[in-house]
Amino acid sequence: MNHYRVVLVEDEIPARTVFRHFIEERADLFTLVGEAEDGQDGLALFLKHKPELVVTDITMPVMNGLEMLREIEQSGERPPQIIILTCHQDFHYAQQAIHLKAASYLIKDDCLSDPGLLTRTMEELASQAGSLDESREKQLQLEQQVRLSEVEIEQSLFLDMLLNPAAEAKWLRSLEEAQLPLHGQGFKVLLLELDRSSLRFPLDQLEELKLWQFAGVNVLKELLAGIGAHKVIALDKGRFLALYTEASGIERPNFPEQVLQSFAANLKMRCIALQCSFGQGLEARPEALKRLASAPYPFFYRFGESIAIEEWEPTARFQRIPEPLSRFWSKVLKKALLEPHLSTAALEQERNALYRQAMEQSWDPEQIKSLYLRVFLDMSHNVIGAEGGADLEADLRKRMELCQTFNSVHEATCDYFRKLQQLQEGGRKIDASITRIIQHMREDLSYPYKLEELAASINYSVPYFSSMFKKAVGESFIQYLSRLRIEKAKLLLLTTDHKTFEISEAIGFENYRSFNRIFKKETGVSPSDYRRMGMGMSQ
Repeated sequence: MNHYRVVLVEDEIPARTVFRHFIEERADLFTLVGEAEDGQDGLALFLKHKPELVVTDITMPVMNGLEMLREIEQSGERPPQIIILTCHQDFHYAQQAIHLKAASYLIKDDCLSDPGLLTRTMEELASQAGSLDESREKQLQLEQQVRLSEVEIEQSLFLDMLLNPAAEAKWLRSLEEAQLPLHGQGFKVLLLELDRSSLRFPLDQLEELKLWQFAGVNVLKELLAGIGAHKVIALDKGRFLALYTEASGIERPNFPEQVLQSFAANLKMRCIALQCSFGQGLEARPEALKRLASAPYPFFYRFGESIAIEEWEPTARFQRIPEPLSRFWSKVLKKALLEPHLSTAALEQERNALYRQAMEQSWDPEQIKSLYLRVFLDMSHNVIGAEGGADLEADLRKRMELCQTFNSVHEATCDYFRKLQQLQEGGRKIDASITRIIQHMREDLSYPYKLEELAASINYSVPYFSSMFKKAVGESFIQYLSRLRIEKAKLLLLTTDHKTFEISEAIGFENYRSFNRIFKKETGVSPSDYRRMGMGMSQ
């Protein structure tokens, strides 16, 4: 037989001492985890130890036994087996205790005249507790299976409606049965998605996901129960859709925030939410609801707020980023990240400007991710000597895949740039002035760069500039510049029909002979032979 925890609540010290002795004599079956002299302390002991048995008097100071039992019943904890100890004159109280699910009541005098009465009663209740726990467990499992089936049925109905126009009427009827308006009266939709960066399991683990969907649906239903008619649907990829109306006089302006707090408190999960208002019944705007529910990036530009569906829709019709603007913002972000004394305000200002333009023009989130990733890759390539740079790039790519909002993309890039800064030379930050020069060299090789001129441009001496430059890229200024130019020359020789002297000028060589000599030294062949060899390999 199992070991059962017991809390004893009795205000009279002599009686409590005797009852404690009775319980401790059956230490093989019962453990007295605490005793109290009033209901308030008894309640605290119950909440702390969660005992299977509570033995309590009724008439006590501060909080009596009946008040304590009511608090236990309302606590939400698994109810214990309760034994009431009463005097003859307290019998009418005992009757009330039975209504509060007390399992047994005993007369104190009977317990004192028959020392085994209390523990026999406790043992009998303990044996019943096992079967009660088992039946409770079976009942809970059955109820959970039923609710899981309900979640799956709702999900199936909605997904059928998304994929098959013929199934729309059936789904609308299910809304009508839930007393949601099909025409005339407006309603609200809350779209919620688990924050993928905080998930403790991969979304492709379907059985795990089902459990979280079930829990999430229950949290949403509990929150909506006091508001009005509602329907909650668990979609795929950790997304939830709640349709509801607000009963007359009930308004929840901060409802999305309340939902986020509830998910964090009850499920320990971070989420992203957006609430959209529909001015008419659902029958008038089913397509808008479908677009909201199935959008790949519904929260990218707008989240954590309540807006009209007409306000959200334009932000979800994504457009490609014009190439000139992509190049412009790439340079702006690099410059902001590489400022020597970067202020948070300066970087935030550029972020806000990009966000406003991207949202106004509904730029494709995948292209926004590519833009930020390209910025990071360009900067990381300037830190050739830093070990671990390739690992950072791979990690950032994975994190980008999880990003659901513009802000998360920006923050991920800034976070990984800070990590990149710590890589070089065992944690010393990258010299931002040197890095800006390197970036400029990579973007424009036609300029005739001079070591002395570049050092003077940032007020460095030539020796110090040379030293810092080599620390940044792992080779001298001349070696690095020559390598960049030769790599660019190879590309132009194979992908354009420019003459070799034109290529020489385009990559910053002062004369063709110098270009020809250095190219042959680096590759073993002349530029013309390199082009012929490349053309021969492609045929």
